Amino acid sequence: MRNGWLFAALGVVAFSAVFWAIGGTVHLGLEEHARGRYGPPDGGERYTYSLFGGGVIALGSTMFLAELRVPACKTLLLPAFGLMFGAVSVLFLGQQTRHWIAACAMGITGMVITLAALRHARGSRPPTGERPPD
Repeated sequence: MRNGWLFAALGVVAFSAVFWAIGGTVHLGLEEHARGRYGPPDGGERYTYSLFGGGVIALGSTMFLAELRVPACKTLLLPAFGLMFGAVSVLFLGQQTRHWIAACAMGITGMVITLAALRHARGSRPPTGERPPD
């Protein structure tokens, strides 16, 4: 199955899950566990599974799209969509200062990635009147 749209959709969902998990971790906070390690408190397993499972799936779909020779500007939009979803979801979880800081950081990063993708797409087009390389 060499369908790029399927892997693009899977990548968007996976990146959204990763940044939703980051927003959930911001909402729950971190607590100290054994041996001085920090992590989500009890009840935060869904965020942990979403963070690691979504991260693996997101990287896999991005690498598969790169193998299909999808332009880099389109591949860059996968984490940008996930960042925007994470910014909205963290504000649904709470309205404290830490939520706003996380949402602003995710939103600004998503906008910067989108602008970089648009700039890359504009710069990678062949000049007018010339054929693109085969």
